[in-house]
Amino acid sequence: MGLTFGIHVMRGISLQAFSANTPILDTAKGSSYVESGRQWGRKDIGLKERACAWMLHGFMSANTKLEAGRAFLRSLYLQYAEWGVDYVKNDCVFGDDLDINEITFVSEVLQKLDRPILYSLSPGTSVTPAMAKEVSGLVNVYRITGDDWDTWRDVLSHFDVTRDFSNAKMIGANDLLGKLWPDLDMLPLGWLTDPGSNEGPHKTSNLNIDEQRTQMTLWIPKQMAGQLKLSIKISNKSAGGRNWGVEMIYKQQYEGTLHLLASDGMKLCLDASPRRRLTSKEFGGGSFSPCKRNANQMWELNANGSLVNSYSGLCATVDLVKDDAGSSEVRSWIATGRRGEIYLAFFNLNPVMSVMSANLADVAKVLPWKNMKRVSCKYHEIWSGKSGVTKQLISIAVEKHGSSLFVLTCA
Repeated sequence: MGLTFGIHVMRGISLQAFSANTPILDTAKGSSYVESGRQWGRKDIGLKERACAWMLHGFMSANTKLEAGRAFLRSLYLQYAEWGVDYVKNDCVFGDDLDINEITFVSEVLQKLDRPILYSLSPGTSVTPAMAKEVSGLVNVYRITGDDWDTWRDVLSHFDVTRDFSNAKMIGANDLLGKLWPDLDMLPLGWLTDPGSNEGPHKTSNLNIDEQRTQMTLWIPKQMAGQLKLSIKISNKSAGGRNWGVEMIYKQQYEGTLHLLASDGMKLCLDASPRRRLTSKEFGGGSFSPCKRNANQMWELNANGSLVNSYSGLCATVDLVKDDAGSSEVRSWIATGRRGEIYLAFFNLNPVMSVMSANLADVAKVLPWKNMKRVSCKYHEIWSGKSGVTKQLISIAVEKHGSSLFVLTCA
């Protein structure tokens, strides 16, 4: 059926096995391990002073400096191979719990097998690129974050670590079987329990649909390939000092159009053609009335950043401001595909909707090997299904905690 068999194991030896002090198997002889005229047991190779930091009474390191310690680990992993295991996740040996000696020896054992077993590491809490470089040639997969559950805070914590690993060129680095892709832990979607509960009660994910899409978009390996540092966002303050918000209208009749909201705590929207004549002051600042799904309140965002009301033909302008490099409010990522396509992702980490844009000129700076002078790009946004053509600007309104993923084909 194409299914593979994976197991989750801990570092070294369990406290239970250590306490029982049962003999160690010599896999070469099929009997107890004997060295220097005596039989070796678990207590001879367990390092109680190197217990798993977050499971102190559960597991400890095995002494790989002793041949008996290596014999113990070898017997474990050869047994896993006999069981038909395809994937081993080794926990509490990486990150803050790094045990490079155990990782190195287990990797050597697996490489000598007559069939591949994928070797994966779990970090406990966190990992730095420097730690990852120590193991990148020894394993197939390594996780770079702690446990990820269905809270926005957990999702948010992954943005900086993916940036750091991208900048360190650890995405797609060489590993035992080709390329290595750092792991961002599970996707807490669908039907779940609370952390640490194996029995329930069960619930649906606490992440809303936009947050789930953001997590899926960030987890796509291509999106970790590079950061578009020149991402920009829309200022939400008009020249007259009035705060404006933007609300996407998803009804089919008004697909791709926006409400422009007055951010004064009231649901007031900018009108394109009010029923009464405007004063000069009102004309400059705009006229607001209670929000309705009327054509005169629907504004379409063009590729050049302008807003147009098709009912009246009037335009509204927005101010583009470069995103502060230290800001955590918006992020953008860029990567290229094998067929020359460009993947561009926007992430809105703000608590309000933001209109996010990127100039093709800025894309060209990030991808200097691609000839993008005087090009025209076809684009398709994955989540909305919106498609079009642009020669200058990619721009879209992104919900709070939401994301957009564009596929660009430029010629």
